[in-house]
Amino acid sequence: MKIDRAGIERLVPHAGAMCLLDAVTEWSADSIACTSGWPGADHPLARNQRVPAIVATEYAAQATAVHGALLEDSGRARAGMLATLMDVQLAAASMPAQGDALSIRAHLLSRSPAGCMYSFEVAAAGAPIASGRLMVALTEIAR
Repeated sequence: MKIDRAGIERLVPHAGAMCLLDAVTEWSADSIACTSGWPGADHPLARNQRVPAIVATEYAAQATAVHGALLEDSGRARAGMLATLMDVQLAAASMPAQGDALSIRAHLLSRSPAGCMYSFEVAAAGAPIASGRLMVALTEIAR
């Protein structure tokens, strides 16, 4: 099931330019795949007209937020916060100045009412930008 940007904005606690995902291309009970346009110099998290590679973790975190909302089938965002990043590997200090659309994949490793853990990969044209694991602490339903 493909979900467009408007659908994603209903499922994450970010809106406007800070909603970094453009589409969900596929998802299952244990994973999600998303795409996003290339983050250019006008990106909200750009510094000196470059986007730091660590920002890829925010793309992954937003993908996990969408996945969680889809699993809960509530049609809305659940309040939570990125609690921990682990084993993060960055291919460079910043994303290349130009490139293809981003591919964001997250795989659910564990989930409880208090939080969840995912592994993730962010790439462009098959070249890795960032990978690792993240933990999200969940709270009450938002909005």
